[in-house]
Amino acid sequence: MNIFEKGLSQIKNYWFPTATDGPVAQGSNDWRSIKDTKKNLSGYITPVQLQRMRHDIQMWREAIVEAEQAWYPHRVRMQRMFLDTRLNAHVHSCMMRRKNLVLLKDFKLCKDDGLDIPEATKIFKAKWFNDFIDYTLDAKFYGYSLISLGDIENDEFKDISIIRRHNISPDRLNVTSYVYSLSGAQFLDEPYKDWHIWVTTNSNIGISKVGYGLLYEVAQYEIMLRNLLGFNGDAAELYGMPLRVGKTTKTNEDERAAFFNALLQMGSAGSILMDMTDEIEFVETKTGAGWKIYGDLEARCEKKVSKLILGHSDAIDSTPGKLGADQGEESPVRQALMDIQKVDIRFVEEIVNNELIPRMRMFGFLVPEDVHFEFTNDAEREELRKREDASNQMTAQIAYTMKQSGLQMDSKYFEERTGIPTKEVETPAFNPKIQNKLNKIYRVERKGN
Repeated sequence: MNIFEKGLSQIKNYWFPTATDGPVAQGSNDWRSIKDTKKNLSGYITPVQLQRMRHDIQMWREAIVEAEQAWYPHRVRMQRMFLDTRLNAHVHSCMMRRKNLVLLKDFKLCKDDGLDIPEATKIFKAKWFNDFIDYTLDAKFYGYSLISLGDIENDEFKDISIIRRHNISPDRLNVTSYVYSLSGAQFLDEPYKDWHIWVTTNSNIGISKVGYGLLYEVAQYEIMLRNLLGFNGDAAELYGMPLRVGKTTKTNEDERAAFFNALLQMGSAGSILMDMTDEIEFVETKTGAGWKIYGDLEARCEKKVSKLILGHSDAIDSTPGKLGADQGEESPVRQALMDIQKVDIRFVEEIVNNELIPRMRMFGFLVPEDVHFEFTNDAEREELRKREDASNQMTAQIAYTMKQSGLQMDSKYFEERTGIPTKEVETPAFNPKIQNKLNKIYRVERKGN
């Protein structure tokens, strides 16, 4: 290659960098190099910035139209919309609340008997595994996650990361270099499949192989919340601040402009020099209750978001003492969160047991073949125990009532019904000494008679 061709190649690679050349491979982002692409398909993606856009309900509809195209479906608009949806404080809080229901639970590796295997469990007590669960749960919101395991160091996946979702086609099962490309790296094929874990959600309409995620349903309410914030800000500016009215007899344009600028700049340290004929008046805005519509509509949208993500409208904003917020174990909020937790736990356990652990064994991690991963369910077990105790107490009460009526419950039935073993009460043997004393007493009484 001569100097001219080399120069053209360098210019081309600067503007259209590849994984093997140009500033991408030469700079600090050497994880994009071709030798690591099989472990991290982010290196296959050309580093082009995804343009953020201002979304409205029409664009929300267009996103699903793009995803449901018959021949060339794409998720670019949908995933671009999700990036802004998650920036909403309420949406973010609900997402973190739901993920923490799983992330904060203890777990173990155990055999079928449920006994913890400490040596195996210790391997998973690391940040990389917490990140893996986090990325796995994100699939619930975005519809899918492609997790790169990256390099292994000291029995840990030290570079575990997520692949950009807008460069992933869940229908063609590939990662593309550019958005809207049709061809790309098939991540379920060699050499990528061993180093990447594909986490998906179910499609409930049958159009796509993969669901759209909770954020699509949330996005329409979040768009309204985003617009409400702007409308509320305008209302506060229009109706909350008094109108400054200035009156002057000045005719010189420079003097009138100085007077006008002084009105505009009135703040915490505003000042103005006036003539005898100048006047300044602050006019308060007289409004009705129209301003309440912003807070009311915002509260309703946030409740919809909470209901979609956490299963109950008061799951994140409930007030103790109000109906549904503080009813102990029978609280609808608590029950909704427990149901969400159970579903997500089963989702994560399936991915870990069927996808992650087999790869770890293949890579040489010391995970025994006869163990599996599961979250500890102490709260669920305690709840089951309380229900059993209440049921057994009722059965025992029936047995007591029967005895009071001269009947007796069959011990075999009682054991089958409650699982509690029974044993007949032993009658203590009669002491002969007491018998002799009683005989003497009775003889004395007979002689006396």
